[in-house]
Amino acid sequence: MALENVKINASSGTIEYLNTKYIYVSQSRDLKIDRSVSYAGIIIDGKNLDFTKMVVKRIRGNQNSEIYLKPIIILNGNAHRDVFIKNLIDGVIFSFDQIPLINEHVSEINNLSKEITIINSISFEAMIVSKLLYFMFTRNLKMLEPVPYALSNTNYSFPFLACNFSDFEEFQVLEMLEIATQEGLFKHKFLDRIYLCSNCKSSHLSFREACPKCGSSHTDTFDIVHHFPCAYVGPITDFTNDIDDQLNCPKCSKKLKHIGVDYDKPSVLHQCKNCDNRFQDFHVKAKCMSCTFDNPVETLVDKEINEYTLTKKGESYALQGYVSTPKDIEDIIGTVKFDTFKTVCRYEVERLRQTEGSSNIVAINIVNAGQFYAKVGSNAQQMLLKDLVGEIRSSIRSSDMITFYSSSVILVTMFEIPTKISQRIMDDVLKLLEKLIQNNFKDLVIEIKSNVHQLNYNLSSELQINQLIGM
Repeated sequence: MALENVKINASSGTIEYLNTKYIYVSQSRDLKIDRSVSYAGIIIDGKNLDFTKMVVKRIRGNQNSEIYLKPIIILNGNAHRDVFIKNLIDGVIFSFDQIPLINEHVSEINNLSKEITIINSISFEAMIVSKLLYFMFTRNLKMLEPVPYALSNTNYSFPFLACNFSDFEEFQVLEMLEIATQEGLFKHKFLDRIYLCSNCKSSHLSFREACPKCGSSHTDTFDIVHHFPCAYVGPITDFTNDIDDQLNCPKCSKKLKHIGVDYDKPSVLHQCKNCDNRFQDFHVKAKCMSCTFDNPVETLVDKEINEYTLTKKGESYALQGYVSTPKDIEDIIGTVKFDTFKTVCRYEVERLRQTEGSSNIVAINIVNAGQFYAKVGSNAQQMLLKDLVGEIRSSIRSSDMITFYSSSVILVTMFEIPTKISQRIMDDVLKLLEKLIQNNFKDLVIEIKSNVHQLNYNLSSELQINQLIGM
């Protein structure tokens, strides 16, 4: 680990150790992030926090996987102590001769990056979720935890996701995680609840008590006094005078001696200094420090802050790629939502229990979807899925249902049809689909297979769907 094994090229800003090259980034050099593609890792001078944060966000927010997955090492300074940066880097060194200490870790990340299949996601939401899954896989991360961070517009930050949004759009991170959880990629555990401005979705709010009439928070508060002997009730200012500090009842003129004996203070009264309105109950308002909008607290948007654990399905998508969100594929004409499909199958199993008929469910699986989608653009992916649905729909009855389990698995109901006939129909459908793909993607090979499953009324429909999906 001697310094002589580390070769530094000051003119090009590169460092080499045992045939592993790093690019060095500092304030004194022109920042060209695209140059990092051909290097094993990026070393950033960490003396200036703002500069370091800017560079790290540009790297992790890039759309090129060869850039956003690149190992980042901080050299010198205290930037790595910032909790946001700490969650985005892969190591810290204090001199170039410590590069041998982090070289093995950098190689491990780069090797894991080669194992994943990078695909073009149909939507922006799917792309962001894909990036997160790739990053977690290459860092061997199973947990995704929120970071309390005062500089975050939501007060809690998920740093890697936050790099993909401007400061005022960071609330969308929570929406991305909701999508990933609904898709079964993560399991979540509740940690906290935050409240966001209804206008700009910032969590930087100033809560205050305000006059219900004019909204001013410039108020005075007085005790309300109840005089037992004569039953007079009024603000304490009615009982005071300018001569001494004694309390005298304005109704019967008697002196108030002992609280709890001849009088008490059952409540308080507020008086607005702006409009002189007197009231007992404040209106609570939350002024947004980001956009200055004054929110009645009942209009604030509440969001859960959760801790997330990657599921087996999430680990699988980390390797194969995540093409689309449920919304992307549910919007395709001719299909129903997966939940609707499951409900219909449940009722069909119950019906079969009474009639003992023959009904089937079918899975059509695009086996090499990841490799195929990686070679075509998102528009071509969407058009392909629409065309596939159109071909399937033209070959089955109008009463049969089609749904997407994922962008690579299509499920079809074929109720009240013998299994042999269902299989024959599916064989014809596969031939049509293969012809469709050959006509539209002549230079690409795609493998499609189907599996027909006869519903068993002795088993739950959900179990049978899961068995079919597993194929």
